[in-house]
Amino acid sequence: MAKKVTVSDLPNTEFINNAEVLGQLIKAKRTKLGIKMADCAALCGIGINTLSRLENGNANCTLAAMFSVLNGLGIKLTTNMLVNSGSQTDAAHSITTESEWV
Repeated sequence: MAKKVTVSDLPNTEFINNAEVLGQLIKAKRTKLGIKMADCAALCGIGINTLSRLENGNANCTLAAMFSVLNGLGIKLTTNMLVNSGSQTDAAHSITTESEWV
């Protein structure tokens, strides 16, 4: 029998401010969908080692690989905080009510 995917927790932070948090988000989304690493890597067109490095927060991965995974898993990065505010100062301190990660 095939090994079942164990669901990982979402990052416990409001903002994606480093590679580790983004990697936790990717892993949480992948495991929530029940997708194994090898299948996810194939779906996204990257190697399994690259996916592993992304999920583990390796900051030396390429943006191309990162966006391949984000797009493959349906994760969208938004600029809501930048465009919903009247000034740069307000944008830096505003909090949206739509804060669901995935």
